[in-house]
Amino acid sequence: TQSTWGIAHPHFQGDATCFLFSLRPTMKVYNTTGYNEHFMYMNHGQETLPNGLGMGGQLDYFGWWLSSDYGVGHSRAHPSNTTYGSPQLSEETLFKLDTLEVYGLTDRATGQHQPSSSVLDTNLEVQAMLEIAGRG
Repeated sequence: TQSTWGIAHPHFQGDATCFLFSLRPTMKVYNTTGYNEHFMYMNHGQETLPNGLGMGGQLDYFGWWLSSDYGVGHSRAHPSNTTYGSPQLSEETLFKLDTLEVYGLTDRATGQHQPSSSVLDTNLEVQAMLEIAGRG
């Protein structure tokens, strides 16, 4: 995505460049359907709204969701996710994380986000995934 996550306001954010993907049982990219603009969601420290990270769908019915304790999540997409058209992305609706990888890219000199180039530009597997998604 070309959008950055933000917690200033607990609401959906992002744009149509966001997408979901699966690696198993087959590699597939799920682009936006145009049905809604619930691309990505992030919230922390609120009592009235869900706290965590999510993409697609709606509150409590995300394409994928990681709760604020970052150990559990869900994928509730029956029959498909409204935002991305993806099926349930996990084997079980509720899941516990084994491993989580997070990447943040900034300009080393300024510490600012640098969208014009990325460390991912040299990774052939990432380039292939972006090409499949129509983002390459």
